[in-house]
Amino acid sequence: MSSRAANEYGYINARIRGLKSRFLTVGDYERLLQSATYEDFIRGLGNTYYGPIISSQFTQTIPEPAELGLALSNDFADVSYRLIRTLSGKVRNFTETYQNMFLADSIKSIIRGLHVDLDRDEVLRFLVPTSPEQASEFERLVDAGSVRKAIDIMPYWDVKIALLTRLPVYEEFESTAPLEVAVEEWYLRTVLDALEDFSKEDQSRVLDVLEARVDLRNMLTMIRALALQLEARVVELSLVRFTRKSQSILESIQLGANWREVMNRLGTTRYAQLVGRLARLYEDTNDLSEVELVIEDYIAKRVMLQLTAFPFHIGTVLGFFSLKYYEIRNIRSIAVGLERGESPENIRRMITIW
Repeated sequence: MSSRAANEYGYINARIRGLKSRFLTVGDYERLLQSATYEDFIRGLGNTYYGPIISSQFTQTIPEPAELGLALSNDFADVSYRLIRTLSGKVRNFTETYQNMFLADSIKSIIRGLHVDLDRDEVLRFLVPTSPEQASEFERLVDAGSVRKAIDIMPYWDVKIALLTRLPVYEEFESTAPLEVAVEEWYLRTVLDALEDFSKEDQSRVLDVLEARVDLRNMLTMIRALALQLEARVVELSLVRFTRKSQSILESIQLGANWREVMNRLGTTRYAQLVGRLARLYEDTNDLSEVELVIEDYIAKRVMLQLTAFPFHIGTVLGFFSLKYYEIRNIRSIAVGLERGESPENIRRMITIW
C-alpha cells in the first residue's frame, strides 16, 4: 500500500515540498502589515517569492491593488497548470475538481456583494480567480449589477442550473442563503464523485477538511437564525447537506433552542476543544464575525496538517492548493487595506495565517 502510494504521489509530493518553501512566513506577514505606505508594502513584497513576478510585470510603476491581484492570479494559474499537467487519472481529476472550491467561494461572494449593492471594487477585493480568464469572468458577473442578471450570464452551466432552482426562494425571502447553499452543495457533490475511486484513507483526509467547513458553517447559520428569529423554512433552506456524518451533526444542532445549546451540541463531537473557545469568544464579544475568523484559522490549520503527515496521499495536493489560495487572498487583503489607510490591526483580522 505504501509502495503504491509512493509511486502514485512521489513526483507531485516532491514538487509540492519544493513549492511549499516559497510560502510567506509569519515574519513576512508581520513585516508587510507594518508597512508605512502601500509603496513600502510593494517593496517589501518584492523581497519575497513574489518579487520577480512584480519586477517583471511592473518595471517602471507601482502596481495598483487590482493590477497586483491579477498578477497573483496569473501566478496561481501558472503554478496550478505546471502541477496539474504532471498528474494523470483520478489524481488529476480530483485536483481539478477540488480547485472548484475557490470558484464556489468567489461566486458566493459575488452574489452577496450584488445583493447588498456593494461597490464594484469592494466585491472584487476578496475574489481569487485562478486564471486571467476567470478574472475576466468574475468582472463580468460583478458588472451585471444584480443577482438575477449575474445568474443569467453565469458561464458555469452546472452552477447556473443549481442557482436557477433556488432563485424563486431567493426572491421570496430576499436572502442569499439559499443561493449560497446551492453553490456549496454543487461543489460538494462534484468532490464526492471525484473521490469514489480513492482509498478510504484518502477519502478520510479530504473529508476531514470539507466536513469541518460544512459543520462549522451550519453552526454559524443556526446561531444567526436564532438571533434573527428567522422562520423555520428560511433556516432549512440555509443549511448545507453533505455526508451522513455531517447530516447527523446537523440534525443535532438544529434542536438547539439558543446559541449555547447549538454550541453545546456541537461540542459533543470532535470539535469540542474548538467550540469551547468559540463559546467564550462569542460570550465576550457577541460578534459572530469574530467567531468566523477563528473558524477560518481552524480550517487553515486542518489543511496544514495535510502537508505534515505521511507525504504520499491526496491530502498533500489538497493542502498545497488551499494554502496557496489563502496566501494570495491574504496579500490582496493587505494591499487593499494599506492603500485605504486601514490599521495593521484591522487588516490582520481579515487574513488567515497558518
